[in-house]
Amino acid sequence: MRPDYLSVLFSDNGFGVTAHVYGPDTTPDRGTTGPDRRYTHVIRPLAQRGLETGVDFGADDYVAVARLPDETVLSISPPPESSRPEIPGFPDAWLVTRDHPDNPQLFEVLYDSRPDGPDAPDGGNVPELLASVDKHLDGLGVPSREQVQAARAGAESALHRAGFIPVVRIHETQHRLPAAMVDPGERRVAVTRAVDYLRAEGYRFTCPADLIDHRLPPALPPSRSLAQVSEAVSAAGHTREVVDALSELTAPGDGVLDQTVAVLRESASWWEGLGGASDPHYAARLRYIADMADGYVREIRAMRGDLADRHTTHPDRTRPAAPVAADGLDTRVLAALATSPISTRTLTGHPAEAVLAAPAAARAAGPRR
Repeated sequence: MRPDYLSVLFSDNGFGVTAHVYGPDTTPDRGTTGPDRRYTHVIRPLAQRGLETGVDFGADDYVAVARLPDETVLSISPPPESSRPEIPGFPDAWLVTRDHPDNPQLFEVLYDSRPDGPDAPDGGNVPELLASVDKHLDGLGVPSREQVQAARAGAESALHRAGFIPVVRIHETQHRLPAAMVDPGERRVAVTRAVDYLRAEGYRFTCPADLIDHRLPPALPPSRSLAQVSEAVSAAGHTREVVDALSELTAPGDGVLDQTVAVLRESASWWEGLGGASDPHYAARLRYIADMADGYVREIRAMRGDLADRHTTHPDRTRPAAPVAADGLDTRVLAALATSPISTRTLTGHPAEAVLAAPAAARAAGPRR
């Protein structure tokens, strides 16, 4: 599943910086009003496969439609001669067709549960309808729901690792920066890091220019061993450092804890088919432990969000702040831009170059972290 079908929208609403992950499966307010409401149970499973969906008015009734990757259109509707159900959207038969808007000759019937159709025994059974549609979509190479979910989890993981906090609502999940992160410079650093992480993974994004600090060198998602993460927590003097460490553990999908739960569940499936008399017991026990661990992961993730909102120094572990040069640049940024004394340097126009050109005594480094 290509991640660029998703787009992350950053915005500053005056109360804080938020990020929304949008895709064909997250059109706002889908299936809540009007004719869409009648076909929510049909549209949502298609949208969950990353398809652009909607509702049109056909010859005799509303039609659920989905645009496929090959530019053909999938249409799901009650047949015109179908009797009117008491509950709109639940007819006694379904007709699924696929056609191309610019090529009338490209037309085929994928599912037909009318009385004289090949799928007549299914009648108006929606699960059978969706199972048949899924089979055709698999044959056309449409990403599965699991692949779409994994792509979304990747975008959410990038935001998570950059310091954003998930806000789960009924119809959507958005992400925001910590409530106590009010310094504009800190916000720009966090958003810039999130943008760099998303770009590195191939996601699209839209972000106001004033939320990005173009002076910072590109950042890549961290790659640290658990021992290094533990050392970082031990030496931390600010909540953001512990939040960064916990983000390694609780990132959705590819975090250490989610991956651990996935290994336990996969091991349970493997063990169950080993053939021994006690193997189903061990498999069931592993699944139980995985479910319990998954609950703890969610709890730790929520606690990590609460800690991120604190955004403060530890009273017993305070350390000197990172040294800042006269023009407001962190000296670690200046060090990253500096070169070896024996090498030549090509000027790029970066604002730090004027500082680097000053005498060394004038830029004496402060205490390092």
